Amino acid sequence: MKRILLFVALFTLLFSCKKEEKTVGEWSDLAAEKRQEIDNLIAHTACNDISEWSVFTHGEPYSCAPTHFPMHPSIKEEFDKLWADYLYFDRAHTNAMIKQGVIIDPCWNDIWFYYTPLRMECKDNKASLVFISDLDVEESYAEIAEIYPRIEKYLSELTCESNEGWTYAILLNKDCGYSYIPVKQTHAQPAIRTDIELYNTHRANIINKEKPDCSERTYEAFDGVVCEDGKPVVKTKTN
Repeated sequence: MKRILLFVALFTLLFSCKKEEKTVGEWSDLAAEKRQEIDNLIAHTACNDISEWSVFTHGEPYSCAPTHFPMHPSIKEEFDKLWADYLYFDRAHTNAMIKQGVIIDPCWNDIWFYYTPLRMECKDNKASLVFISDLDVEESYAEIAEIYPRIEKYLSELTCESNEGWTYAILLNKDCGYSYIPVKQTHAQPAIRTDIELYNTHRANIINKEKPDCSERTYEAFDGVVCEDGKPVVKTKTN
């Protein structure tokens, strides 16, 4: 009798575990629902003094852009619980895709962008984050006018003694194309990176809003950096 009861218990346990398995879509829906709860929590928290708020930032290895939220001390505890649930569902969703054979690579972004919000503000009694993508085209043009001279200065001061130790960064052009600039390989973040991130993000904001005709654009592939007359020069080749 004990053996029968033990078998029934094990069968029930195994069956219930199998029944608990969720599909990729179900995990995705659970994550989306939890994310909506987070957004609702923040949206229903009155914003009267923006100095009381801070920015919550979280980065994931499978995402190029970190996640940012406006955060108020009064909702921090509830937010933390919702965020922990969201991360659980989101990671379960990722694991379910991997289990199905989907190959998910960590973020590898060839083009540097600026993802940090520029500022927070109280708007319509709600806290909001302002990103470069929220700016008017005129504001981005004004910022580019200040940033690009710093990039030109960086390029003018670059020197080299050999072809070794160089890589590249991509700079977006106004015609939807891009160009390459040489960057010294270091373990630390290159000093020019922030300016390149800002420039590219402002340029992308302009392109997205002005919607230029990009049908005639051409691209050339990176083909190395060579040292010529003491200056690093990026070589390209046509695909």
